[in-house]
Amino acid sequence: MSLRTKSYRNGVKVSERHGAGEWLQERISSLILIPLTLWGLWSGWALSGAGYDGALEWFRSPVNAVLLALTLLISLWHMNMGAKVIIDDYIHRPASRNTLVGGIGLLCLVLAAAGVFFIVRLALGSAPLPAGFGA
Repeated sequence: MSLRTKSYRNGVKVSERHGAGEWLQERISSLILIPLTLWGLWSGWALSGAGYDGALEWFRSPVNAVLLALTLLISLWHMNMGAKVIIDDYIHRPASRNTLVGGIGLLCLVLAAAGVFFIVRLALGSAPLPAGFGA
């Protein structure tokens, strides 16, 4: 039996079953993001008239800080998986595909680290950035 007959049946590519775990992870992250998104919308509505001091007070709540960090991390994980699927579907050269998947994975890691860093700074009562850094 040749390699072609193992991967194709009647001219149609046969599933290799390695994507089932990724599919399930995407669905689980989507389900987890539903209540977190509803919480985020509610929090945004509740903070709409609170001003800067109200927002800082909101961040100082451990529950809000943890839920915000979870929302960020799970959203980035979900985004990484979705981008990987798109790249796998449309980029066929292995070197290009691996470079893009690695680059997006690295970008998600950097965004996750920076986001959690700033959430922790705000939760501990520090300014998001030191004075003079940035603008």
